Amino acid sequence: MNKKNYHFSKITRHLDDNEFSFKQEIIDPHCIDWRKKYKGHAGLIVFPKTVDKLSNIVKECSKQNISITPQGGNTSLVGGSVPNKNETGIIINLKNINKIREIDELGFSVIVESGCILEDIQNFIRKKNMIFPISMGSRGSCQIGGNIATNAGGLNVIKYGLLRHNILGLEAVMSNGKIYSNLNNIKKNNTGYDLKQLLIGSEGTLGIITAANIKLFSESKEERVIFASFDSFNDLLDFYRCIINSFNDLITSFEMINNDSMELVIKHNSSLNHFIEKGNYYCLVELSNFINIPDFYDLIINNLSKINVTVNSILVSKSQEENTKLWKYREAIPPSETKEKICIQHDISIPLECMNVFLEKTKQKITKLSNDTHFITFGHLGDNNLHFNILSSEFTNYKRLLKNKKKITEIIYENVSKFKGSFSAEHGIGQLKKSELRKYKSKEEIKQMLSIKHNFDPKNILNPGKIF
Repeated sequence: MNKKNYHFSKITRHLDDNEFSFKQEIIDPHCIDWRKKYKGHAGLIVFPKTVDKLSNIVKECSKQNISITPQGGNTSLVGGSVPNKNETGIIINLKNINKIREIDELGFSVIVESGCILEDIQNFIRKKNMIFPISMGSRGSCQIGGNIATNAGGLNVIKYGLLRHNILGLEAVMSNGKIYSNLNNIKKNNTGYDLKQLLIGSEGTLGIITAANIKLFSESKEERVIFASFDSFNDLLDFYRCIINSFNDLITSFEMINNDSMELVIKHNSSLNHFIEKGNYYCLVELSNFINIPDFYDLIINNLSKINVTVNSILVSKSQEENTKLWKYREAIPPSETKEKICIQHDISIPLECMNVFLEKTKQKITKLSNDTHFITFGHLGDNNLHFNILSSEFTNYKRLLKNKKKITEIIYENVSKFKGSFSAEHGIGQLKKSELRKYKSKEEIKQMLSIKHNFDPKNILNPGKIF
């Protein structure tokens, strides 16, 4: 046995045979992200079944300075959940730490382990006539631990806030293997520094999250979707303002889709077609809890008729089946992008009052570099989040776009900074945006972040090469 396997054998002695593997055919699929943009290497993968076993593994890694890549559903869009290219450490996959430990129906909260699939949690909570506050397109494969580690946003932020806002307590294994546990079910706890908030969004670089106590909400009694089209982005913003004023707390989601995104979805999904008058922009609005309001459908139509903005077409769903169908136009965008030759993706946030000018000026600059470019612009308008993606399916334009990829990203991020936005709205930093973090964060911010990293992980064994 060589020296590397000898060290790893001290880790595997804590595990059953089905909780680890040295076989590359098992390790390799976990060393590449789902979009196949990042590929790394690891000498061992472990699938611990308990937090205590995970603790023992991390203690051994700390003794030997073995690097650790924590991994959930591996749905990261920035390469945060796969090891680096020259890595010789281990992957700790949390899929087996996947219990729903406890639900407090009186206190409206649930304690879930990190390996729980998001959709499984949603389905379990729905049977209790309650709502789990986070949802996203990858819900069938992403795990809640990864969602917390990246402070995932998703579709319902406008109503429930970010995941960060809904976590009451956390449990995590720290870099020395000790277990930090504070899963108390209390809404107010003003007792010094809030350590859980440092772990949330830290992308596995400060600790390995193993469980969380998360807020729940009352079940939505009725849901309806409004789908509308507009000639201009300003018309869409006027519509947004009027919807907010008219329906306020009844709004669950407000999604924006531009025409290029709509055409892309229809191109790659034969079951979907143009069902309302075309526009340059579309919005999808979900409203809920009309159950105690008589004739709520007529109420929606009457309210919309009072809106003094130019709308090409408006459709209001009449059933849950129609809701599901309309949501497909939004949810099908990311999978449709993967079917094109190249898609340069950006996850940004822009203040609403600056968004139209940002879009116009950024598109103008990019078009000068590469004409006939398609701008796949969609996102959660209710929380300023834009997915601003660039693609071209034609071979000549594809090569030109690829050549100008770096310059295009620079144009976008420079304008994001100019308009006081963020170059990463919900996907995190990972491997992809490390240089941007250095460029757009102040030196003092970086200094403080590095200090926190060193304090939590002095040997730099937790997800090295991510964020910094």
